[in-house]
Amino acid sequence: MLAPVFASAQRTCAGGVGIEGTVTDQTGAVIPGATVQAAGTAVRTDGTGHYAFACVPAKTVISAQADGFAKSAVRIAAESAREAHIDIQLTLSAVQTDVEVSGDLDIDSGGATTTLNTKAVQGIADDPDDFLRELQVLAADAGGDPTQAIIMVDGFQNPSALPPKSSIASIRINPDLFSAKYQRPPFSGGVIEITTKPGADTFHGAVFFTDSDGIFNATDPFSVTGTPAGRRRYGFELSGPVISKKSGFDLALEKRDIDEFNVVNAVTLDADGGLGPNGNGVPEQQTVSAPQRLWIASTRGDWQLTPSNITSLSFSANVNDEVNQGIGGLTLADAGYSNLVNEYDLRFHNTQTISPSILHETRIGFNWKRTEQTPVSNTPSVQVTGYFLGGGATSQNLNNRERDLEVDDDMTVARGKNAVEFGVQSLGIFLHNYDPNTFNGAYVFGGGSAPVLDANNNPTGETTSISALEQYRRALLNLSGGSPTTYQVTAGIPLVPLTIWQAGLWADDTFKLNGHLSLTTGFRCQLQTTPGIFGSYNPRLGLAWSPDKKQTWTFHARAGFFNSAFGQSYATDIHRLNGVRQRQITVYSPDYSDPLTPVSGSVQVSTVNLFPSRTVQPMTFRIYVNAEHDFAHHWHARGDFYWAEYWSIVRTVNINAPEVASSLGVAADPTEALKAPRPIAPDENMVEYQNSGHGAGSVASFSVDQHSYKRFGLAARYTHMNLKSDVLSNLTPQSSYSDKGESARIAWERTNAFTLFGNLNLPFKVQTTTQFDFSDGLPYDITTGTDNNGDGNFTDRPSNASAPGPGVYSTPFGLMTTNTVNGNVPANLGTMPSVIHLENNLSRAFALNPKDKDRPRSLTFNARSANLLNHTNVTAVNTVLSSSAIGQPVAAETARRIELGVRFTF
Repeated sequence: MLAPVFASAQRTCAGGVGIEGTVTDQTGAVIPGATVQAAGTAVRTDGTGHYAFACVPAKTVISAQADGFAKSAVRIAAESAREAHIDIQLTLSAVQTDVEVSGDLDIDSGGATTTLNTKAVQGIADDPDDFLRELQVLAADAGGDPTQAIIMVDGFQNPSALPPKSSIASIRINPDLFSAKYQRPPFSGGVIEITTKPGADTFHGAVFFTDSDGIFNATDPFSVTGTPAGRRRYGFELSGPVISKKSGFDLALEKRDIDEFNVVNAVTLDADGGLGPNGNGVPEQQTVSAPQRLWIASTRGDWQLTPSNITSLSFSANVNDEVNQGIGGLTLADAGYSNLVNEYDLRFHNTQTISPSILHETRIGFNWKRTEQTPVSNTPSVQVTGYFLGGGATSQNLNNRERDLEVDDDMTVARGKNAVEFGVQSLGIFLHNYDPNTFNGAYVFGGGSAPVLDANNNPTGETTSISALEQYRRALLNLSGGSPTTYQVTAGIPLVPLTIWQAGLWADDTFKLNGHLSLTTGFRCQLQTTPGIFGSYNPRLGLAWSPDKKQTWTFHARAGFFNSAFGQSYATDIHRLNGVRQRQITVYSPDYSDPLTPVSGSVQVSTVNLFPSRTVQPMTFRIYVNAEHDFAHHWHARGDFYWAEYWSIVRTVNINAPEVASSLGVAADPTEALKAPRPIAPDENMVEYQNSGHGAGSVASFSVDQHSYKRFGLAARYTHMNLKSDVLSNLTPQSSYSDKGESARIAWERTNAFTLFGNLNLPFKVQTTTQFDFSDGLPYDITTGTDNNGDGNFTDRPSNASAPGPGVYSTPFGLMTTNTVNGNVPANLGTMPSVIHLENNLSRAFALNPKDKDRPRSLTFNARSANLLNHTNVTAVNTVLSSSAIGQPVAAETARRIELGVRFTF
């Protein structure tokens, strides 16, 4: 059964034990086809050496045997219901191995871990994008931003791309996130730990092909023409011995051909440069082909150097060639670019068993990545806020290279009821960023106050509020009021070389006070260079208690401090735009045809990025409590509660912004605001990356699962989030001198979310797995579309209005006006539409030689759907008040997709 996909690896077998594990030889190579027996039931290990028993008596013996190996027995001595992972090693000599599994409470998971074994992994989507999204949904259990989940492969801390699905042996999602070995806190997206397969002692392999043809797939909801998107995947995998019983290898290679479309849903001028018959512009809907070609490969070798020393060396590669990226929603085709991303990982892992109670592990990894972008156009960027973004992409010929060196050394020492883990983690990041951002120049039209024009396009002497699109129209026709809001251009040296070192010292001590109570203490010290940050100390504490004899009730409590590294993108931006390497100029109210030549009313301002006088790593204090219970018939329920307060979060603040007073009811004049006094120097924006952000909140979830029935299994989870922060997605407050209205829902908060996973075994050996998830939409900020207070940031919000008039707009939230400076509308007031996913997979495997257990061959057919309901899952809405389209969707996820596949295994 595929039920482990949906279970949380907790105790669910009332009165017995749920057991799963892997059968290996002395070299660590897996043994497929081994016979495993327990309580009168026999199963055979699969191609990865994996076996599983849903429920066996609490006191029993599990035995394993295979041709050419001595029989090995594992005695289960657990006194209460639980699930356990037990690996069995077979030897060539006639030696019997006895492993005692005690009934002591195990709090390794901290109460909220999801474990996916080999079979479970096969039940998840084959397409890597869908595969990643489903894992991220599981990782969001702790309330973090799913897209920020860390992917760790074979224990390496440096985040990685997903390896080929066929090379994955198991996945752990959100292991004990309060362990001192982890730097990032639970709200930061969670952790996805992937373990890849070792080489087998006999040759095994597979070839596969999947096709998602356009004739089966739905059209993008914003496309006015058919979008026959298609995806094809094909590849092979092979594993086997290099030297029998001493070394093995595993190899996987796959190719993806993705033929997607990016859909533009903008508003522009008509063919004659006018606003169209309704005076509000004309729709610009384009369907732009965006093909992708992706290669994914991995190889791994394992060596048994001595009976107690195993070494592995792995290499993985991801090469992705994408065309017409960055297009869609309000972004026109000419603002797109082609993208080529190459990522390679070379990793060495050594495990040494020093004694039966001491384990030593060393990991050394080297990663190199290169991102190259080629713009469709080199012309200046033109942003008409709330309507469209055209011209050339501001990234231009970006060419970023990154080299990462990771060295980790860990030790585990077990002494009686005490287990200590400690280690050191170091990561060197070597950046070579060629980033000519806005070297091509960028115009912004934000609308605002302008003269009223008569029938001959001459000023009447009166003023009114005009939209950004009308401002752009006037600029094209050289009419009064047509000066762009700003023109920004950067000059200097595009290349930024930078080196960052991060290091962490950590230790965990787990003491089992008795069979029902365990205590864990931990400590972590985190260091960083560029900027230099030292002395970040993080104590952790955990407690697990089971009050009843059968341990059907379990309670966890965890607390701890966490420091997050100062982001490397922040350091790069500061070194890039430091006023020496690169210099950025912003001209307010420039001449559209010659923006750098001073004209009447124009103001020129320079910008420099700064480190603060003292930089610290963002700090968080977290508390977690958990209660879980095993019910009759193997039903299992769990409740989790997280609370957190966090401070010293990075925000960007212009410490030399004009000292402009807040106002309401008068049309804002950004150019006039620039003449206000500045506290440090005239005509210069000094953007400081401050540790001034704060936040707090809680996440509560309840889950129930059942995975012991013969025909079906399920797991359901409901999550409620209530997180507030004064750090928005763009990091920048609307005012440099006031935080009023800044505290709001955190950018990734989906207040309510429900997830259901299920599997069903149908007649004729057909299996189906389903994932359904629903969540509230993300919050979004409502802005005026212009820089009302002259601080260089377009994060200004409107104010509430009491009556209609010029510059006043009707919204779902009431009347709002752009005639304001430092508006009173709170941050993140809007909410995007809800998101719904329903994904399903049907599969049927045929054994081609069922009588040959030594050389099994099978053929598997499957049909998989993504977004089966074809629900419009909105990814972006219009957030600019003056566009008169506030809250209207402009982009969405991929529409319904059907995929057919076949896999031959030998």
